Amino acid sequence: MVWQALDLLEYIYRAGLLLYLIRDSILAKEKYHGIAPWFLAGQLIVINFWMANSRWLEQRLYGNPPEVMRNSSYSIVKLVICFGFSFLFSDLFYQGRRLAKLYLLSIFYSVQESARFAVHGLWMLFVMGYLDRLSEQIIAGRMDLDVYYRLVNRMQFIGWFLFTAGYLSVIYLTFRIYRRYIKEPVTQTPSQGLGFLMLAPIIGIALDAALRIIFYRQEGMEIESLYEKHSSMYAVVPVISVLCLVSVVYSRKIYSELIKAEREQQNLIFYKQQLADMTDHVREIEQLYDGIRSMRHDINNYVADMEQLLQIKEEQGILTNTVKREAEGYLAGMQQAVDGIFLQFSTGNPVTDVILNRKAQICRQEGIDFRGDFLYPAGVGIAAFDLGILLNNALDNAIEACLKMAGNHRFISLRSYTKGRMFFLVVENTYDGKRLIEEGGLCRTTKEDVQLHGLGMKNMKSCVERYYGAMEYEASRDTFILTLMLQAGEGMSETERESL
Repeated sequence: MVWQALDLLEYIYRAGLLLYLIRDSILAKEKYHGIAPWFLAGQLIVINFWMANSRWLEQRLYGNPPEVMRNSSYSIVKLVICFGFSFLFSDLFYQGRRLAKLYLLSIFYSVQESARFAVHGLWMLFVMGYLDRLSEQIIAGRMDLDVYYRLVNRMQFIGWFLFTAGYLSVIYLTFRIYRRYIKEPVTQTPSQGLGFLMLAPIIGIALDAALRIIFYRQEGMEIESLYEKHSSMYAVVPVISVLCLVSVVYSRKIYSELIKAEREQQNLIFYKQQLADMTDHVREIEQLYDGIRSMRHDINNYVADMEQLLQIKEEQGILTNTVKREAEGYLAGMQQAVDGIFLQFSTGNPVTDVILNRKAQICRQEGIDFRGDFLYPAGVGIAAFDLGILLNNALDNAIEACLKMAGNHRFISLRSYTKGRMFFLVVENTYDGKRLIEEGGLCRTTKEDVQLHGLGMKNMKSCVERYYGAMEYEASRDTFILTLMLQAGEGMSETERESL
């Protein structure tokens, strides 16, 4: 009865390890939310306890009447039964692809069996060494048989505790390290990725099956043990088992790094394209800006000349009042149109002028109150190109946040100032007040396409870091404040920019 209770505690702990492994990797079906973990853990406990105490199963495996298991390969049947029931319950109560569930269960059983074999060899060395020492005491006559049997019985309990606590601790440590490299639910991993990840646990399970086949065999009264036939296996089996555990964790680490590198490559390509587009846009803006100033100057001269001509014609008496009024109205309309051509914001640089005016126009169309107090920091070594990146991304994020707001109280405030060698850019805007979730030190994007979106904050952070600056943000109940700090005189050179 005591041993059954101890076995039950072991099964409960193993069930907890299974839930720890799959947590956040697969999600319970909506109708089973809250009870799915209990059913998955419960089946593991019940199936293991039943197999350990079922005379019916022992008769099917070892004969009728049940005898001692004569071949360790029979234990594979129990492992298959456990795996099958775990997969059945996970498929019934959890959502997602079956391949993802199969992968997680392969991880669980591979790590479980590898951990058992890793600890078993060392445990056997300890037990055999202790029993040999007791036998020497009996042979030398320094110990009674009663004391010997009492110590052996005590050793059974201590040995069970050391072995069980040892291999369960190895499982927990392996899962803990493994979970560090899970950056997304396993259900989002593509099939090709799952195929790669399943290689390591499948190899571990195959090794476990091979060891179970050759571990021991009983012929008559003789028992052939793998350890007794080959004493080197005391060290070889634990080493191979540990390598299997390492391969499971390392394959996950490699895959996570590959995915990270691929996404960084995608971001880099997107960023390079953004830089190229913005470079062309800057050139066009400068040409357009010069053209607007030239055209405004010419038209102002033309209006002035026409007004003077009208005055001359009036003095000569060849201009009627009706024609004069029409001509003056036409010239006034032309002057108003020319004034409208002139940009609302004059920051001292054509790039920042056009960016701010374009964003201001969007805000007017969307009913957002845009307030700007920005001057281009000429002579401090901060490129207009880089300020364009900061202004575009910061104002785009602010406009997007305002558009999510219900009601009319929506505003964006932009201001800049210089303090010593530091240039500060502050953008304040209303937002919906929802709790911000950080990821990698930045706000997590709320857009659906997380691979191609959410780059605004990353681009701004990368830009300010090139100027040895920093980016900070804070959110109150309904206001978000972004502060960008850049150190003057640093940043990306033209050669570096052209290399992109």
